[in-house]
Amino acid sequence: MSETSLNEISGDRSADFPASVTEITGNADLLTEILLRIPPKSLLRSQTVCKYWYSLISSQSFRRLQCRRKHSSRKVDGLCFCWWVYGNDHLEFIPFNGMPKKQMSMIPLAFKNLATCTTSKLQSLHSCNGLFCINFNLGVANQVYYVYNPSTNQHRLIPLPDMRKNNTFEVMVMNMAFDPMVSDTYRIVCVIKSNGVYEFSVYSSESGVWEDSKEILDIKQYSLARGVFMNGCMHWVSEGGSFLRFDLDSLCFKTMPSTVIPNGLLKRNIRYFGQSGGHLHLIEVQGFSSMSFEVLELESDYSRWFVKYRVDLSALHTAYPLMLSEELALLDVNRRTCNIVSVIVDDKEQTSRFLVSMPEVIIEYDARRMTIKEVADLGTAKIPVMWEDVSVFEWYDTHQYVETMACV
Repeated sequence: MSETSLNEISGDRSADFPASVTEITGNADLLTEILLRIPPKSLLRSQTVCKYWYSLISSQSFRRLQCRRKHSSRKVDGLCFCWWVYGNDHLEFIPFNGMPKKQMSMIPLAFKNLATCTTSKLQSLHSCNGLFCINFNLGVANQVYYVYNPSTNQHRLIPLPDMRKNNTFEVMVMNMAFDPMVSDTYRIVCVIKSNGVYEFSVYSSESGVWEDSKEILDIKQYSLARGVFMNGCMHWVSEGGSFLRFDLDSLCFKTMPSTVIPNGLLKRNIRYFGQSGGHLHLIEVQGFSSMSFEVLELESDYSRWFVKYRVDLSALHTAYPLMLSEELALLDVNRRTCNIVSVIVDDKEQTSRFLVSMPEVIIEYDARRMTIKEVADLGTAKIPVMWEDVSVFEWYDTHQYVETMACV
C-alpha cells in the first residue's frame, strides 16, 4: 500500500504508523483476510476509509470470495417469518449470533419500504442464500417484484415476463435461485397461471431477460410458493401429487422421487422441506401432535428418499411446560406447539442442527449430540391466530437470513 493511502486512513499526513499497521495495510492478502471477517454492513462503512479500501471491498472478486466463505460456513444469521392473516401481511425478523436487537424492527421496515406506494401489501416472499424475492401488491392487478439484499440494502425491480400473447395469464409466484459457489448472478423461476395450467419462465440477472419453458403443469395438486433451489434445479413437494424437479438450464422437468402417501390417508402431512449442505431434507408425520419423527434425505443421484435422522423432541415438554398449555392447544388448530423451521447440516463439521419454533422461544437441537440450546427469544414476535396470539411459526413461513455481499 502506498504512503499516501496510509495517510488517507488517518487523515493526518504527519502521523507515524507502527510497523505492524503498515505491514497489515500494505499486504493485500492479509488485509483481505481481515476484512472477510467483518459483517457486510460494517464492510460498507469501511469502504469510506480510503480509496484503496473502497476499491478492494467493492471489487467483484472480494464480494465473490465473501459470498463463498459465508456459504461454506453454513452460518445462519437470523430467520424471517412472513405470513398473512385476514389479508394483512405480517413480517418478523429474529436475529441470531449476537446480531443487534434493533435489527428485529429495522429489517422488516426495510423490506416494506421497498414499495413506493404506502398502501402496498407484502404479498409473497422467497429467499435463497441471502437474497430475497419480494412481491408487493399495489392494488387490483398491480403487483411489483423486487430482488433485495437486506445486508447491503440494495434492491432491483424485476420486470414481469412478456405475456402479451396471452391476456389471461397471472403471475402466481417467483422463486429465487442463487448459488454463490457456482455463479455471482442469480435466476428467478416464475410460475404463471394460464388457461387452467401452470407455465414457467426463468429470469437471469446477468442478461435481464426472461426465457420461457415449454413445460406445463396441472394446477389442482400443486402450490409452488416454497421451491427449494439446489444443484441448478428448483424442487417442489406436494401433499397430494408427485414431487417436482425443474432444471433451470434446460427449462425442463427431471425425475424426482416422491414419498408414498400412507394407507388410509388422502395426502401427506409435510412438516418441513428444505436444503442444507447440498442435501434435500423432508419431514412427514402421521399425527399433527407427534413429537417423534424421521428426517428423510434425498440420495445425491435422486434415486430415493432414506431415513437420515430419527428425532424425539418429547423431552421438551419438561424443559418448556408452556408447550402443554391448554390455552395454546385450543388455539393451535393443528394442536402443535413445536415446529421444525430450519435444518442446518455441515458435513465437514459433522453437525446436524434443527431450529425449532416453540412458544416464546426458538431452540437449536443438535441431532448428533442430542443437546438443546436457546438461540432466540420470541417475546415480541406474536402470530395473530383467530382472536389470540401464538408464537409458533411454520416452516413454510420461514426464510433463512444470511449476511452476504452478493450484488442484486
